[in-house]
Amino acid sequence: MASDVGSGVRMTTESPSVDALWLDALQRICVRTAHEFKGVLNGVSVNLEVVRSRAERPDAPASAVAPYASSATSQLASVIAMTEALLSLARPAREPVDVGAILRRLDVLLAATARADGHMLELGQEIDDIGMTSATGNAARMALASSLIAALDASGDIVCHARSDESVLVVRIDCRHGATPALDADVIAAAAEHSIGLVVESSGISISLPR
Repeated sequence: MASDVGSGVRMTTESPSVDALWLDALQRICVRTAHEFKGVLNGVSVNLEVVRSRAERPDAPASAVAPYASSATSQLASVIAMTEALLSLARPAREPVDVGAILRRLDVLLAATARADGHMLELGQEIDDIGMTSATGNAARMALASSLIAALDASGDIVCHARSDESVLVVRIDCRHGATPALDADVIAAAAEHSIGLVVESSGISISLPR
């Protein structure tokens, strides 16, 4: 789209591409989760150091290290889950795209940061069965991630439900506390170019993805 700037100067501006918007969303996810990654890894390190130091004592009973070993195991499992989710989202998406799988991976990362702030992100069980979309991988990821981030920013506590019709998959994000999210116009426009509808409503966002 061209625009006139100043006297006789003509500049061209283009809307961000879906790939650029997805990269922006992924970077925002990384910023949110970096603290959680570091915190959990630090917890693993501290607990393993306690296990190591106590295990070196010849008269130390197993009960002296068991709670710390158990905590380290739980924390390591959390790190592995978050790492696998992040790596999956960073790789090129396999198409057609499983909408439920994308939401589950986003949930692993974003729910952890929400809990750390005393909030919650909850996915309905029907998310797993919503099915595949014909939208490109980055378009689907961008729409879903941007919507979840916007809803969390607005409310802190959100619940996500889904349903599938003959020609469309619908994901509804409900914000608690009566908050209305703010979704960037570029995100809405780029999603529409890939037949993804993003509608910001009172206390939530509705996402419609083509089958």
